[in-house]
Amino acid sequence: MLVTHPHPDHVAGIATLVTSSDVPIVTLPSVERIMRAIEEPKRAQWTPVFKEEWIPKWTYPNRLVSDRDAVTFDGVTYRVLDMGAGGDCDANAMWMTETTPKAAFVGDLAFNGPHSYMADGKILAWLANLERGRALLEDVPAIYPGHGRPGPAGMLDRQREYLLAYCAAVKELADGRAMLSEPAKKELTARMQRLRPDAGLTFLIAQSADAVAAELAGTS
Repeated sequence: MLVTHPHPDHVAGIATLVTSSDVPIVTLPSVERIMRAIEEPKRAQWTPVFKEEWIPKWTYPNRLVSDRDAVTFDGVTYRVLDMGAGGDCDANAMWMTETTPKAAFVGDLAFNGPHSYMADGKILAWLANLERGRALLEDVPAIYPGHGRPGPAGMLDRQREYLLAYCAAVKELADGRAMLSEPAKKELTARMQRLRPDAGLTFLIAQSADAVAAELAGTS
């Protein structure tokens, strides 16, 4: 199993998917470190919401690799790129196949369908990683995002357009402040829904507003 980043919706379920210690769970040290740091806070935050559905104990990676290292499973070689902060998380690994057909697993660098989770901030780093990723993935026909359908590298362009539109709207509505009022969040939600009328996870639009406003105001 290859792990792209440490968000609970991507790693908590490893405990259910992997039931044998013989199965390699591979990631970067930065991803594993954040997993360990957030497991207890996320359990405290979300157990009251999800109750018994919340995974009580996470299963951690048992093999750590460094930037540009390669691993091979069933005749397919995957190389990891350490993207650092800039996706929707502070640690991001991108896995690319070196055997044909080419494919890449980019985690939450791109959301291909739903609205984006941006509440952790670092949008400028995210935009920089999209530029870096676009160059690396130009000739990769199958890119698998953390959320949404697989597709070609054009999904990174659409993600960039989304981030820029979101930031422009937040900047206008915040008017220099580090947070948005509730009416401003409703207006932001309406604007982004008009931009992406078929996108799911609309609750994320308002949820991310204050983090992005704080970054744009230079206070995050």
